[in-house]
Amino acid sequence: MLGISRKTAMKAAVTTGASVVVSVCIVLLLVPMLGGHPDGPGFWMSVLCPLLIGGPASTYQFHQKEITARQRDALARMHVELEDAHLALKKLHADLERKARTDSLTGGLNREAFFASFEAEGANNAGPVALLIADADHFKKVNDAFGHLVGDEALRMIGAVMARTVGEGVPWARIGGEEFVAFLQGADRTSAVQVAERIRRSVLASGLSADGQPVPLSVSIGIVCSDGPFDPMELFRQADADLYRAKSAGRNCIVMDGCEVSASSMAA
Repeated sequence: MLGISRKTAMKAAVTTGASVVVSVCIVLLLVPMLGGHPDGPGFWMSVLCPLLIGGPASTYQFHQKEITARQRDALARMHVELEDAHLALKKLHADLERKARTDSLTGGLNREAFFASFEAEGANNAGPVALLIADADHFKKVNDAFGHLVGDEALRMIGAVMARTVGEGVPWARIGGEEFVAFLQGADRTSAVQVAERIRRSVLASGLSADGQPVPLSVSIGIVCSDGPFDPMELFRQADADLYRAKSAGRNCIVMDGCEVSASSMAA
């Protein structure tokens, strides 16, 4: 009734009853001390006044207290829900930011994210550094012969080789249909060629197959190194030129400074 809970009604009834008892006790004790008789209208007034005044007043007080408690609990729940929503929104924002920077097929950076990072490093990094560009050989033939799903699997495999070989924290990306790039900070010429050779050999030995048929897969790689301050776009241009030299040299090889190289030749 009137939105008053049973708990509030019970508390108000107990309080009102206590008020009536106290009021009657006062009348029974105080009136004789004053020389009167605690009966008649005076007695009934001691009963009715607490009922008519204390009853509604205590009901209202307990009802308001209950409303305040419910509102406080609701606010606490809303605060928790708001915190949960904030954490979910923060996670969603981080996921969206990661997806905006990531190539969905291979898990590496996409072209825009890589070049933004690469140019930022170029402004602050004096070397030694190496830039490595790898391109899948005869990739159109793979798609034509085995289908684009197998081609996608080949790209994922090359991406996995890149991630595993360059290591965590090294920026690498898929920057074209079948073209990959890695920026190796602190790498000299020997270590850069060693990384490239591990990539080349791992792709060649991937063992990719489709319907029981081996899928021929290899990469050509161009490398450029710098020991001092460098222009990122010029470094990329030089590495890209060496990549095309590797393509022209028969593919499945590494070219640096216009010459074909291998890890064993660098060690010698």
